[in-house]
Amino acid sequence: MNTDTERTESACCPGGARATVSLCVLLLLAAVAIALPAGAPAEQGSQPTSAAAGGIDGGRHHTCALLAANVRCWGFNGDGQLGYGNKDTVGDDETPGSVGPVDLGLGRTAMAITAGDFHTCALLDDGGVRCWGLGGDGQLGYGNRDTIGDDEIPGSVGLVDLAPGRTARAITAGDYHACALLDDGRVRCWGYGGDGQLGYGDRTTIGDNETPGSVGPVDLGPGRTAIAISASGRHTCALLNDGNVRCWGIGFEGALGYGDRTTIGDNETPGSVGPVKLGPGRSATAISAGDGHTCATLDDGNVRCWGYGFRGQLGYGDTNYIGDNETPDSVGPVDLGPGRTAKAITAGDFHTCALLDTGGVRCWGYGGDGRLGYGDPNTIGDDETPGSVGPVDLGPGRTATAITGGGRHTCARLDTGSVRCWGYAANGQLGYCDRSRIGDDETPAAVGPVNLETPGAGCAGSGEGGTGTTPGSAGDQTGGGGSLTPTPGSRGVQSRGPGRVTGLVARPSSKSKIVLRFHATGTNGSRPPPARDYLVRQSRRPIGSARAFRRAQTLCKGSCRFAVPRVGARIILRITELRPATTYYYAVAARDNVSERLGPRSRTVTAKTPKTRRSLIRDR
Repeated sequence: MNTDTERTESACCPGGARATVSLCVLLLLAAVAIALPAGAPAEQGSQPTSAAAGGIDGGRHHTCALLAANVRCWGFNGDGQLGYGNKDTVGDDETPGSVGPVDLGLGRTAMAITAGDFHTCALLDDGGVRCWGLGGDGQLGYGNRDTIGDDEIPGSVGLVDLAPGRTARAITAGDYHACALLDDGRVRCWGYGGDGQLGYGDRTTIGDNETPGSVGPVDLGPGRTAIAISASGRHTCALLNDGNVRCWGIGFEGALGYGDRTTIGDNETPGSVGPVKLGPGRSATAISAGDGHTCATLDDGNVRCWGYGFRGQLGYGDTNYIGDNETPDSVGPVDLGPGRTAKAITAGDFHTCALLDTGGVRCWGYGGDGRLGYGDPNTIGDDETPGSVGPVDLGPGRTATAITGGGRHTCARLDTGSVRCWGYAANGQLGYCDRSRIGDDETPAAVGPVNLETPGAGCAGSGEGGTGTTPGSAGDQTGGGGSLTPTPGSRGVQSRGPGRVTGLVARPSSKSKIVLRFHATGTNGSRPPPARDYLVRQSRRPIGSARAFRRAQTLCKGSCRFAVPRVGARIILRITELRPATTYYYAVAARDNVSERLGPRSRTVTAKTPKTRRSLIRDR
């Protein structure tokens, strides 16, 4: 088993430089940055033309589904990722069906939907692509950094430029990038490219000041095209027309499957490396990229997973990494149960789920928040195999036709066409009119299906045709078990919240490095427990307003996490590979540990990298 005492995150700095952020907290020997959910876009990328795609996708803190070719989204909406022209959370005290479909443009409907961290993309009926949500890294593909969906609707902007005459067959969204599989089998990617996840042989961001159509397709190898594509936090995988798999992006945890930790796509193209080894004579039928791991279904119905395995998400009954110093073919297939095979696969943050040949669902990996759906928070796959536990209880006689793993939640499309979700719910991402976890002490069968279709439905009904009941109500216990009291007149906003970050200082430590220091704040004003999660934004312009803060670029993929010992502890971030002789502005806001609500932003500080090397700032 591999362990990491310090993790390095990447963020795109203005000008295309890559900023590597090392995280540490004074008074601790080592700080461990825990990566939060990847937007798990496996279904649309995994099987773009099959029913298994299911028209449903779970992102980091939101979920989107198709209903009669219309799009409905619910969950966290701080950056307009739900597409309703506002920032209101949906699903915490209303049903997804109560808000109506997302406006995709006059006469337009959707064929597929994909949810990333803080953005969403839809494949339209005419083969066009529209994206909305946070645009700070060009992930929307419109040639700017504008956010779409917070005060305008997606239908009010044009289509993403995929190149003259080109349309899309499939779409997938990662944390801060997106990729489209085009009608000619080629792949184009855009958004943050600091880890090579776009596959263009450099670390350039695409879509912030140019459109995806202005760059050539990703090189997949001579004569090779793609039949499926899946993007995650910091890597992307394609299923090729010969059944092989190629992955690119950061390879630190073996997520690419090449038997090393080498990053692919930053200074070479995916076509320059061979395919992932899946076993003699084996080919893939579907592929899903999770936060730090990847899973594929093979032509014989078996499943192989590789990458980060510390939480059992690979399903091999241990916590070993696979793919960092061995290839996936060196381990046997995941045990799904006697005689069982998989029809579809989805990889979330620290968990994985398979849709079985029987229509049943098995999930494994980290079980916190009930995301596995077994009625407890137990981890599966770390010292037992998925086949040793029964399938997820979806209800009497019910089977699944599609499955999607979000950040800390999971959703399934059932044989009735309805949707059931389970796991973390503090942002309404389950869609049940409250913030209660599902799956930690009850099974998904204990709740009715998510109400996707009843306009104006309140929280008294959530079922097929608007019937049935939902557990609890707004203001009930949250995923973290704490009681939250809604502020009068403000839906989904709690009375408690993190305090303002203080003591923020920025100092250059060399011509390409800046060190940030600030003090940990509390999750309830200045009161403990300390906030562990911080939104750090960087800009080359002053951050003097909420709008400027929202439009500035994020570091640490939007979530800088620290093992904070107490309120007031000093936190240090080191940002590297910046431009010399350049002025940068920074502001920070803390997130609540339970609701993930943002506190007020700090004052803005500035630092300028020198033209020549200066003495390094030393930690005290």
